[in-house]
Amino acid sequence: MKKDRLYREIGLIDENLIEAAGHSGREERKKRISRKWVILVACLILYSSTSTALLATAYYKKQNEEPYIRYLTAENMELQPVASYDAEKFLKALKSDNNEYVYIAINRLVESFNDHKSREKYLKELQPFVDSDNRKIADAAAFAVDILSETYESPYIVKLADGSMLFTLFNNYSDYGSQNVLWRIKDNVLEEFLSFSAPSMYITKIIPSPNRKLVAIVTCSNKSEFVQIYHVEEGRISPELVESARVKYGARQEIDTWIRTDHENYSSANHIVWKDNDTLEFEGSLAYDNTAIIENVTVTYRFSKKAIEVNKLSESR
Repeated sequence: MKKDRLYREIGLIDENLIEAAGHSGREERKKRISRKWVILVACLILYSSTSTALLATAYYKKQNEEPYIRYLTAENMELQPVASYDAEKFLKALKSDNNEYVYIAINRLVESFNDHKSREKYLKELQPFVDSDNRKIADAAAFAVDILSETYESPYIVKLADGSMLFTLFNNYSDYGSQNVLWRIKDNVLEEFLSFSAPSMYITKIIPSPNRKLVAIVTCSNKSEFVQIYHVEEGRISPELVESARVKYGARQEIDTWIRTDHENYSSANHIVWKDNDTLEFEGSLAYDNTAIIENVTVTYRFSKKAIEVNKLSESR
């Protein structure tokens, strides 16, 4: 009996030892597996971080090679906070490695036109950029040199009957158009002449009348187009013609015409032409109920009479 009991106790000890050994082995395997997962996860994190860093480097390198500005804000224009216009700041920015800063500085230096004493210095600093491999920078530099040297040969300059000249800066900087400010040179003095608030974020065209007393100014957002006529000598401006046509035509056709609080019209103007010195005509694509209804029309506006006519396109041909 004692022997049997002894054997049973020995057996229990062996079983406990085996179970303990098994448990220890499982724990060891778990530890080895855990270490492998830790190493694998660490490798994945390292790979992901490296790939992200490489992609980011490539992206920023590309961005710096070809400046792309979606929309110019007041902060973009200044490069750094200042209380007033500072040409010297923009001269320093010409030496920047950031092409966007260089591009902004070139355009802003045109504003130093009235500083006759320093013009030669500005022209000397701008001249090398005319031959830049970056087309946007080269075009901006050529325009700035044309203005500051008083050559006035650029196609971006609109010459008017009173001897003044209108132009924009940052010409075609965006896919949508140029800066939404008109500049004027008259009697050899540059001034900020006319600016447009949202949603007219870009100027796309400045079209003078045949006698060059009126100009049609086309502006846009990324959703809408707008047309206004300006009499530069008299300082008179027409209503916005695309929205005016949209409201008038909608009322005539008994279409609900909502005027949005953001003043977007989701409409466009094409084939804008002067029929004579007082009459502007264009084809309009007018949107209603956002863009659920599109009406194609011709719009005719007589500036002196403040009269607008809107006809369905097929009816007018």
